[in-house]
Amino acid sequence: MPWADNGSLDAAYLRITWRPPASQVGDAVAFAYTLPMAGLEYEDGEAVDTPFTDIPIEPGPPFVRVYLPHSEAAVWLERIVSACAARSWELDWDEVKSQDWANAWKAYYQPQWVGADYVIVPSWHQQSPADPVHTLWLDPGMAFGTGTHATTRMCLNVLASDHLTGRRVLDLGAGSGILGLFAALRGASEVLLVEPDPVAVDAIRYNIGLNRLGAVEVIAGTLADVPKQRFDVLCLNLIWDIIAAEWPNLQPYLAPGSQVLLSGLLPERRDALDRMLASTGHVARRVQEEDGWLLVEVRHDPPVA
Repeated sequence: MPWADNGSLDAAYLRITWRPPASQVGDAVAFAYTLPMAGLEYEDGEAVDTPFTDIPIEPGPPFVRVYLPHSEAAVWLERIVSACAARSWELDWDEVKSQDWANAWKAYYQPQWVGADYVIVPSWHQQSPADPVHTLWLDPGMAFGTGTHATTRMCLNVLASDHLTGRRVLDLGAGSGILGLFAALRGASEVLLVEPDPVAVDAIRYNIGLNRLGAVEVIAGTLADVPKQRFDVLCLNLIWDIIAAEWPNLQPYLAPGSQVLLSGLLPERRDALDRMLASTGHVARRVQEEDGWLLVEVRHDPPVA
């Protein structure tokens, strides 16, 4: 599986990659640690067990990659070339600037329309193509959720088409906060965003201020940290293992007639999902598929006493 460790990088540094056979990756990494590197990446070519993700991770060809401060590169490059030649490891290098990592991705994150009227605009853009009432400004930082991934995009489209005014919304595993904040923009009376990652929580709080949204609360934690209360709309854009584990615990939070959006699911989980829903007397009301991902809508209609 891949591994990376990046320290404090110079403005410019040399990225050097060598490609040993899988049996020699350990030696190649040990050699890397003898260098005054500012960062290290490697792929050992081994398959990785991923019990907490439905995203298949296939091993790539083995490699070791180091980042040498520009001031040190000339001194150490000759030694690296010699060591790799002695072991018949393929070698290449180039110069990289650290600010490329920090900012280059922003060029690919452009305003994104949701439905016919709403648009999500990166915070570093100067203007929105829509009026303020239909614009959600977003800086995801390092958190998941820009609206471009199919799992998030499908949830946004449902929220854009449904009546949210006056409804209470729970966004569990909120990431950047995009789903809950969009619901608040569309008139939800109360929104609770729940997220365990402190980096994502910081992004959520920044985005709340960016949009000047009221009636939005953040809990840094999980469902276990949420006081028992009922919600009208519940968004779980997560992975199967977490959805399956939290589904029984979620039941006390469902208001009569509430709508639950389950996203982040692969089609092969459909049978297991139906069994999970049946265990609590629910069925899938509507299923959408996009780019190999499922969005399942569930309605909570408790039996009449």
